[in-house]
Amino acid sequence: MGKFRNRKGDELLGSPQEAMGFSKEYSSLLHNFIIKKYDFSDLNQVDDIKKQLLGRKILLINAKDVLENAEISELKRCIEELKVFLRENGGSMGRLGDTYLILTPNNHIKIAN
Repeated sequence: MGKFRNRKGDELLGSPQEAMGFSKEYSSLLHNFIIKKYDFSDLNQVDDIKKQLLGRKILLINAKDVLENAEISELKRCIEELKVFLRENGGSMGRLGDTYLILTPNNHIKIAN
């Protein structure tokens, strides 16, 4: 196992995370998240998206199909439902271009807008 030094260089630590100042508890939280591409093609997938987020997944959502095929009012309702869900769980949402969204599951990972 490699040895890493803190900023002052006077203490040997067991991992890069410890050297950067992350506690072991916080470090283990970061290792349990998965980034997943998700194709959002039907408005009925909102419950599955919530389930994926509860499963500690960071979702990169391709919304191209749903943007082309859904009624705007229904799409806005679904997006608002996801925003409420994320707010309640401490997650966040951001846009990546015209057809992608990124959703984080809780307050350990935030998106800066």
